[in-house]
Amino acid sequence: IKCFFVDLFFSLPGLPYEISLYWHQYPYNLGLPFCKIRALISEASTYVSVLTIVAFSMERFLAICHPLHLYTMSGLQRPVRIIAGLWIVSLLSAVPFAIFTDIDYIVYPPTNEKILDSAFCAMLSNPEGFPLWELSTCLFFAFPMLIMVVLYGRMGMQIRSRTQRTAELGVRNGSVNGPSRISQSRKAIIRMLAAVVITFFVCWAPFHAQRLLFLYARDWQHFNTANTWLFSVAGWLYYVSW
Repeated sequence: IKCFFVDLFFSLPGLPYEISLYWHQYPYNLGLPFCKIRALISEASTYVSVLTIVAFSMERFLAICHPLHLYTMSGLQRPVRIIAGLWIVSLLSAVPFAIFTDIDYIVYPPTNEKILDSAFCAMLSNPEGFPLWELSTCLFFAFPMLIMVVLYGRMGMQIRSRTQRTAELGVRNGSVNGPSRISQSRKAIIRMLAAVVITFFVCWAPFHAQRLLFLYARDWQHFNTANTWLFSVAGWLYYVSW
């Protein structure tokens, strides 16, 4: 419950601003401090959402594959420390985005003068010599995705092994309907585990794809169309993932 209210507290301030961009994107007139704070909160919220899903996946893995080990670590202080740790890591990881986010302007080509009415809050490129966006994608999407595939794969194998042994015991004891029910239950659990991984990928892949597209494909002839669609889809899925 505490995690829910903390997440809600950090995500709600950014939601009205993100929605307002569909009606009034230029010029940005909320000032540089809010621009940097919004970048910090938005990025940290993204990271903590991903890390929380990974933490829950690890808890499920321990509960299914190592239940006795999880029982020895039970208690209220442990989840509180985990949640606090996730937020600290997320906020520290988001600091570079806040530092390098700035109010930018579109330049008028003939004179190279800034068009003041075109002001917008963004980080348009990586800091010089530091692949910040690529690092963010690896640490907070690709690597967590790999961890979840491994964990849920192990859980699926463990559930299948247990249900097979249970079904064999049911047949030996003369039960006819038992193995069928066990098989259906096993398939439902495995589908649920697979759904978690697929949902994680669907919710976060467009977000990171849009970033990398903006970074590497701005000269592509279909960039504007693809970027517009990805921006809308990624923004919608960003809040759905909560």
